Amino acid sequence: MDTEFDYVIAGAGSAGCVLARRLADAGHAVLLLEVGGSDRSWIIRMPAGLRSAFKPTSRYNWWFETEPQAHLGGRRIQQPRGRVLGGSSSINGMTWLRGHALDYERWEAEGATGWGWADCAPYFKKIETRRIDSRHRGAHGPIHAQRQETLGVLNAAFLEAGQQAGFALTDDVNGLRQEGVSRFEMSVRDGVRNSSAYGYLHDRPRDAQLTIWLHCEVQRIRLQGGRATGLQVRHKGRMVEVRARREMILACGVFGSPQLLMLSGIGPATHLREHGIPCQADLPGVGENLQDHLECHIQIETREPVSLNRELQPHRMLWAGIQWFGFKKGVAAVNQCHVGAFLNSAPDIAHPDIQFHFFPVFFDKQWIPVPTTYGYRIGVGPMRPTSRGRVRLRSRDVTDALRIDPNYMATDEDWRVMREALRLGLDVAHQPALRRFLHREDTPGPQIRQGRALDDFIREDAASAYHPCGTCRMGPAHDPMAVVGPDLRVRGIDGLRVIDASVFPSVPSANINAATIMLAEKACDLVLGQPPLPPEPLPWHEQGGCGANRHSPRHADSPRHADRRLRA
Repeated sequence: MDTEFDYVIAGAGSAGCVLARRLADAGHAVLLLEVGGSDRSWIIRMPAGLRSAFKPTSRYNWWFETEPQAHLGGRRIQQPRGRVLGGSSSINGMTWLRGHALDYERWEAEGATGWGWADCAPYFKKIETRRIDSRHRGAHGPIHAQRQETLGVLNAAFLEAGQQAGFALTDDVNGLRQEGVSRFEMSVRDGVRNSSAYGYLHDRPRDAQLTIWLHCEVQRIRLQGGRATGLQVRHKGRMVEVRARREMILACGVFGSPQLLMLSGIGPATHLREHGIPCQADLPGVGENLQDHLECHIQIETREPVSLNRELQPHRMLWAGIQWFGFKKGVAAVNQCHVGAFLNSAPDIAHPDIQFHFFPVFFDKQWIPVPTTYGYRIGVGPMRPTSRGRVRLRSRDVTDALRIDPNYMATDEDWRVMREALRLGLDVAHQPALRRFLHREDTPGPQIRQGRALDDFIREDAASAYHPCGTCRMGPAHDPMAVVGPDLRVRGIDGLRVIDASVFPSVPSANINAATIMLAEKACDLVLGQPPLPPEPLPWHEQGGCGANRHSPRHADSPRHADRRLRA
């Protein structure tokens, strides 16, 4: 068994699959390591099978949970992460969203030089296939982004209700304008989940340059003279040391990458000493800066059988299975979130800081559809939380889960935006287009609208939207809390990079899978020493007009804030 390669990548998730493909394509011998197993299962491949991957008993899911959350009544919040080839892109909801251009302008302002919108835009285009007439979109990438063009009754009613509430209808949420109500896109190709593994590994012929080890537990980074030389790995029942001739790359995700760094002596020196780990590099930022999207849920019961709950009837499930297994068609060939919204919590907010996910499904408390009840759910929450948390080791044992503390709702600003998100969501739910379907308001309940009752509901109901990031953030050399530089090299350690969502300086204003894949594509050019793609200063819409290097044309504004002016 060969144990020496040009590049060794720990973690075959959203970023790791991209890195493995691109580095192997460049002619390098690459080893890709994954603690989970194969993704060749109908539960992973069938878009409608995603709820099966979310069961606590699923072998595809780590199913982490947080420490008791001080500002949410001491509750522990579930933190599912993918434990399978493709990582979380193999179990997520497949909602394909880039975020806003100003998210990446913010990254650059936070010290991530070379990661502004104009730098990231060409990589977003490179990774996607979305065949529409728009210079904002790509047409030949490995991830297919498609819309559900024929909307169900409830989805269509949501878009109409949003416009009745005074919000614009956005034509392409991943194009010029994010703000408004809109159709969402899904990473689905020909009726199959288009995960990072599907797009970058399975869609290509077998490559002799690329070796993949599944069910492989990475335990430590081997360091010698300030350089990462290899990994200590448990594979097929025995300990193996794999070595990298060029570089080691951690792509273990927001929890796995800081854990592996700390277990290897790279992290906060005081914390490492608590666990008897010799400190090789005192990096206090490892495990800090944890951010996540939190959301609350408005759920309405309807009397009419217009929601997807009716598809749980035995004869309909049988027909859906026949359609998907035989032809990759039908209700099982798409995900469940086809429409949503990005809204502003106040007139002076430059770009949307609230997101709605609309599901034409009535769920129980564990996100399992209820077969006997019809209805819909709107998940609402802040997109740019100001609360910051951390992850810490529980012990020196790699099999012990981290102490995960997102510190949800720790700031007054997060409470303000969450209250406003619920107010706007309830406003939309009670517009005429949706009111006709209202039989009973399940949550928060008609008596809960403001004050202590609303805050208590938030404490009891709020849950993760599953977008944690930031625990190994990139930043400038003078920032003591930056773990990696803009080149994604770990500070003070040669031959080691971190390339996954843990390096995000701040969470994008949307679901983060697209941003993670974009980051990995751009990082491949850094690793290979290639010139980056030429910057594309594509314009963007913000409240008051448009921006892009401060010289873009004016565009129409949201009806709600039509008096705002073009931002400089």
